[in-house]
Amino acid sequence: MEILDKKSNRMSRANAGVSERSEFPDLQRILDFLSLRNLLSNELFFTFYYFATALFVLLSKIFAIFFILV
Repeated sequence: MEILDKKSNRMSRANAGVSERSEFPDLQRILDFLSLRNLLSNELFFTFYYFATALFVLLSKIFAIFFILV
């Protein structure tokens, strides 16, 4: 392994920083998309769960009233 002097070490760190900065917006866009997709998935799940639960409660009340009357 080659030992770098201080000047070349600083240059390599600077180059690495530039390449990391140029890749960051792409990574940020991917993570934003995934988090939005995950959020949408969660919203759809909880909306479905809410309406399914409400429907179940409504049907159970209707059946309870029906069996009380019969």
